[in-house]
Amino acid sequence: MDPSSLRRLLPLVALLACSRLPALHGDPRALVYRSRSKVPDAAARQMAAAADGDARRRAPWREPTHLHAAAGPIGDGRDKYLFGETQLYLGEYEPEPGRFREVDPKDDAAMAYADALFTVQQLQRWAQRHGIAWDVQLGRAKGRVGASGADSAARKLLSDLSGKSGLTAEEAEMQRPRLDDKYRDRR
Repeated sequence: MDPSSLRRLLPLVALLACSRLPALHGDPRALVYRSRSKVPDAAARQMAAAADGDARRRAPWREPTHLHAAAGPIGDGRDKYLFGETQLYLGEYEPEPGRFREVDPKDDAAMAYADALFTVQQLQRWAQRHGIAWDVQLGRAKGRVGASGADSAARKLLSDLSGKSGLTAEEAEMQRPRLDDKYRDRR
């Protein structure tokens, strides 16, 4: 192949590389997710704004939901894949420089479960509003979330978190205010 042919081929290769479905990584401490198809930019802007608003209305355990785009930034007018993660476990934190505080593992498990449930519900709402489906992963466990909710694999992932916490979904959500107050110095 001559050099001029290569130069013409390079933009096509770059375009294809930028528009692939983002890979999920198996972080055992974070629920990672991605859209299964490209999302119109207007919908991506709405979802990013909703994620920001949810973080202000409902204090996250570790950090707010982050929504990112592949194949261009949110707001550029083009369709794109969306992906993100919700860090579920706090473990320990530094309330003031040089002083660390460990989180009781049962408390961490309860809050991780509550935040995972909230994230899956958020993905389901977005699926219903915008007609998209999501892949989710926690460690090696994978599943899907669509307009009708979590598939059996995603429900198993949530069930495993429930087992670690020893709580039902309702109990985990009811524990949130108490645990948020107990560890309020984490912010």
